[in-house]
Amino acid sequence: MNEELRENYWRVIRRTRTSGRIASSVIERVEKSWETFDPEVVEEALRIHVARYPDRKENYTIGIMRNLQRQKKEGKPVRQPPNNKFMNFNQRDYDFKELERQLINK
Repeated sequence: MNEELRENYWRVIRRTRTSGRIASSVIERVEKSWETFDPEVVEEALRIHVARYPDRKENYTIGIMRNLQRQKKEGKPVRQPPNNKFMNFNQRDYDFKELERQLINK
């Protein structure tokens, strides 16, 4: 498992507590429950939780894992490609030599 992702996840979860602390026994118990899921499902669930649901507690992550595991069993990809509208266009095809020639001749 990606250690940096794991640490970042627990940093986010700590913010959901009024004290800002989590008992090590809670961390151990929660991480033990992750063992029932595929490693790629766990990592993607942690990424999703950190990015989209930073105000939710750790039990919400288990729900994300269940849904991702179900998707995987149905043959759907676990990791969704980012929905970036900036890159949602067809690449233009330029003749740079012709453009350069036009600029030089002006």
